[in-house]
Amino acid sequence: MAIDELELWYQQLKSKVDDNILLYQDKRGYLWDKVHPAHLRYFKNNCCGYPFTNHLALVLMLTSNQNLDPKTISINLQVLNIVLRSLFQELKVASVHDFDVDIHLSDYLRGEILPSHSDHKKSAFFGHYKTTVKKMQSWHSTKLTKEQQEVFAPFLLPQTHLDSKDFKVAKAAKKSAQSKRKSETDAISKEFLIIRAQGGFRLNQVRRLRQKYLEAVELVKANDYPLPFDFAYIENEKRGNVSKELFSFRLWDKSSFVLHHREHYRAATIRQAEKRNSTFSDEKNEYFVEFLKAEMLDDETGEPVEETEGFWFLPILEHQLIGVWYQSLSEEQINEKLKILEMYGYREPDSEDKSVPFLANRKGILAQGTFITNSQQYADGILMNVEVLYITALFGATALDIFTASGARLGEVAQVHFGNGCFHKGSITDPKTNKKKKTHMFRAVPKGRDEPAVFYVNKDTFELIKEIGFYLKDTHYEGSIPTVEFNYQKYRGISRPNQPYVFQLHGRHFGHQTLGCILNFICFGLIYETQDKKLVKLKPHLLRHGFATHAVQAKEFSIDVVAMILNQKDLEVTGYYSQPTQTQVAEVITDFHTSMNTEIDMMKEVLRQPEELRALFERQKKISGPFSETVGGTCVTNKVCPTKLACIGCVTKIPEPDKKHELIAYLKWAEESKDYFKENRMDMEEMKMKQVIHDAKVEMKEIALIEEYRRDKENEPKLIIEKE
Repeated sequence: MAIDELELWYQQLKSKVDDNILLYQDKRGYLWDKVHPAHLRYFKNNCCGYPFTNHLALVLMLTSNQNLDPKTISINLQVLNIVLRSLFQELKVASVHDFDVDIHLSDYLRGEILPSHSDHKKSAFFGHYKTTVKKMQSWHSTKLTKEQQEVFAPFLLPQTHLDSKDFKVAKAAKKSAQSKRKSETDAISKEFLIIRAQGGFRLNQVRRLRQKYLEAVELVKANDYPLPFDFAYIENEKRGNVSKELFSFRLWDKSSFVLHHREHYRAATIRQAEKRNSTFSDEKNEYFVEFLKAEMLDDETGEPVEETEGFWFLPILEHQLIGVWYQSLSEEQINEKLKILEMYGYREPDSEDKSVPFLANRKGILAQGTFITNSQQYADGILMNVEVLYITALFGATALDIFTASGARLGEVAQVHFGNGCFHKGSITDPKTNKKKKTHMFRAVPKGRDEPAVFYVNKDTFELIKEIGFYLKDTHYEGSIPTVEFNYQKYRGISRPNQPYVFQLHGRHFGHQTLGCILNFICFGLIYETQDKKLVKLKPHLLRHGFATHAVQAKEFSIDVVAMILNQKDLEVTGYYSQPTQTQVAEVITDFHTSMNTEIDMMKEVLRQPEELRALFERQKKISGPFSETVGGTCVTNKVCPTKLACIGCVTKIPEPDKKHELIAYLKWAEESKDYFKENRMDMEEMKMKQVIHDAKVEMKEIALIEEYRRDKENEPKLIIEKE
């Protein structure tokens, strides 16, 4: 049988790409067999008909056979294609032979060609181009015979002798990236505690949805109620500062949905639904809900007042942004969805990339299922696979909690596992009170090191991880949690021992894209803006920056202590992470202007030497041991006291609602002291008291968040059955 009858890729590209490239094979077979279908679609739709089409075809074929991550291959192809297309169009170049690579790239990097391209874009293209050309040349010289070399020589992208060091573009791009990251950190630093709390509130919301969904399913089964079955429950009953809402749903299974919407289905499908066979059999049938509406309730009467938005994730489902959402859509439909992604900060306005922030690449994560996805168009409300939403939210909230509690990197969070030696609860007796206090930590190998280090979290983090463990063991695997292969950035050569990793489903560990997807899901709609009104997307490394900035600038930790918490070897890097933001600078200078007579350098940072640290440790441990009782909470540091016993506002103290009365009394004293210092014109002491009052009020807010979260978590709304 001819190849064009066998291979889909050949049928699609045979008139667009040279046959020598398409038909090339080694002892394993055709290299095009390894090309990912999504990459093939992109190439066919975006890379054909240009002077460099054959060259990019060769690039795609080779990179697809180098055991690279699909995202890496995709980004490389897109970057090369987009810029080469712009360059050839701008230069009016008709062939690659006419492309004078050193001259034209030099002009491009200096901004004489396509000046609208950012330094980052130019630097990224140049890096991808040089790396790709080097790999192509290596393949050409080592893998081919002399005859083959002659055949493929015309399809090699021309080599450049330029060096990025000769241009300012790389340095400018790095500086621009740092500036962007700092402006993004500025946008989130004041909301750091709120971001952390939102993960818990959102998970609680999905927990309640799942609880009521399971109750409705049991009611239907136990009483043989017909489907659809309408039910509702009241949301936000225990959150005093949030309006109560009535969430209304309709429970379906696949067969009942088809039979109630039979005008949209084929006769054969309807017969299968009636007989409950094939995909509608008891073994393959599944329950799901249709979210109908959310209504705000009057505080006094309890009656619905107006419709509200409901769940935070509804736009993701409503606009069907899950997975590779742009397949089979018209250009107009694609542009509409791109605008939605831009609105929520998941795509740069001038980007040519089709952003896929909710592509999990892992079965069971944010995957509604084929039936629900295809049936959404026939529903009045939003169809939901509740179990999928719950586990995605649980993983997402857990990841967010670890990021914001520890400042850990994504690769370190990926290492968390249920095996021996990962989790540890410290227990030390406080000599002052004789009470035992606990700290919670996990061990992971930090970036650039070979041995595990400790990352500190809290009790809530352990509870979330425990919930994942119960789900995996009792519901998902119905037995022990399996040991799986470490999958995070495996394509970059990162290797860790096989373990029963926390972030896993269906016997596979989460990769970079899956971890990004769950974080995008739990943080969807948390919109923050930089000072120049650009939207900020919450990413793991940005949360790490936010953690460091919050610790150094808001809590006045010294940089060396923060470096120890973050397991960061280079203090200069930690200093960059924790540089003051523009908002913080503005606040400081405003305070400075009110006390011009005081000689205080409010932005000064003193890096202590190791000898000084050791001396301080010996001095402090005698009076400030770990797990000491402090005003309004408990100190959990096992390191040098970072604030020299100024416990109010210290990030190593866990505020405790049971001790709120201590903070209230302390705050009253601070207010009275501030007034006294003000009356006596003691500017320096007055400013100190202002800072103390600010820190105490922040801790009061933290306690309020803890109290609200606990009330919200314990809330068990009643199932309301819609009666005819």
